[in-house]
Amino acid sequence: MGFYDDFDTRPKRQSPLKWFALIVVSALVGSGTTLALVPTMIKSNWINIPSATAPALDKPVGTTGVTVNVNSQVTQAVNKVKPAIVGVLNLQKTNNFWSDQSQTQETGSGSGILFDKEGHIVTNNHVVEGASEVDVVIGDQQVKAKVLGQDKYTDLAVLQVPADKVKDIQPAQFGNSDALQIGEPAIAIGNPLGQAFAQSVTVGVISATKRDLPVKDPETGQELMTQTVLQTDAAINPGNSGGALVNIAGQVVGINSAKIAMTGVEGIGFAIPINEAKPIIQQLMNNGKVVRPMLGVAGYNLSDVPEEYRPDVPVDEGVLIKTLSPEAKSAGLQRGDVIVKIDNQDVKNMSDLKKYLFTKQPGDTVQVTVYRGHNQKTVSVKLQTLQN
Repeated sequence: MGFYDDFDTRPKRQSPLKWFALIVVSALVGSGTTLALVPTMIKSNWINIPSATAPALDKPVGTTGVTVNVNSQVTQAVNKVKPAIVGVLNLQKTNNFWSDQSQTQETGSGSGILFDKEGHIVTNNHVVEGASEVDVVIGDQQVKAKVLGQDKYTDLAVLQVPADKVKDIQPAQFGNSDALQIGEPAIAIGNPLGQAFAQSVTVGVISATKRDLPVKDPETGQELMTQTVLQTDAAINPGNSGGALVNIAGQVVGINSAKIAMTGVEGIGFAIPINEAKPIIQQLMNNGKVVRPMLGVAGYNLSDVPEEYRPDVPVDEGVLIKTLSPEAKSAGLQRGDVIVKIDNQDVKNMSDLKKYLFTKQPGDTVQVTVYRGHNQKTVSVKLQTLQN
C-alpha cells in the first residue's frame, strides 16, 4: 500500500479565531441543551445519581489491567510437549558450477520428536531421504545427528543426537492412539515452512481414526501396501512432517505425515498412529531397518469397490486380490479372490490384513481363507520377506 500526499487538493487552512468561535458556540449550544434536559432525564431514571456515600476511585481509570487465566488444557498440553519438538535439516552434497567442487547445503527441512533421554528422535522418512548429512535444531543450537534407520513403507525414520545436547529437555510421552475418539481435540506442533516458524501450534479435532492411504513405490509408482492413518483438521503444512499430533493430555498420539493439498480442499491432514509407529521405531533403533513378512498380494478393500465391479461373493467386506506374487499364486490364491480370514482372524480390510501379518515373521506359514465366487476355500501360504 502506497502513501500519497495530495497537498494540492487539501482544504485551505481556516483562521484560528474562526475555529475558536465555532468551538465555543458548539459547546454553549450543547451545554444549554443538556442543562435543559437533565431534570427530565433524572426524573425518568435515564441518569443515575450516585449517593454521597459512594466510594471514590482510589486510582485513576486505566492504571490497572485485567488478568485473564489462559492456562487451559490446550496450553498445558502444548507446554508439556513443545520443548521436545525439534527441527530436522536435510543436507545434501551438490557440485559447485564454478569450482567443480562439491559442497553441502540444506535441501529440505521438517520436524522431529525427542522421545527419550538418550537423544533418540523420530521423524518422517521423506524428511531425511537422500540426505548426506542430517542436522537437528534444538533450541538455538544446530547439532549433527546420526540416522539409525529408515522405513519407506511407514514413512518413519529414527535419528540420534548426543545425550548431553538434550539433557535439559523433557522427552515427549507417547499416548494410546487406539483410544482416540472422533471429535476429540487434536494439537499439531511442528515447524511449518522451516525454522522461521519453529514449534508452531495449530489446533483441531480428530476427524477420523482409521483412514487407509496407499503406499506407493516412489520409483515405479506401484502400490505396495496401504497404511492406516489418523485424519485431523489441525493445520498441517510443509515442514510439519515428522512433528507431533498431541491429545489433550499432552501425549503424542500421531506423527504428522501428509495432507491433501489441492484447490477447494481444506483441513484434511494425516498422521501415523503412534501405536503403529512404536514397533517400527523399536526395530529401526535395534536393527536399522524393518524386517516384515509379505503375503504376496496387492488388492482393495472390498467395501470400497463400486457395486458393479465387485465379484459375485456372499460378503461385503474383505480384501479383493488384484495382483499376486508367483509364491502366492503357487500356494493356490487367485486374482479376484476375496480374503476374509487369516489364521481364523477376520479380515475386513487391508488394515486388518497388514496388522496381523506384521505380528508374524518371514518364513511363517499362515492359513488364508478366501471366497472364490460363492465357494469358500482355505490355502496355506508361506510368508516371504518384504524388501525395503
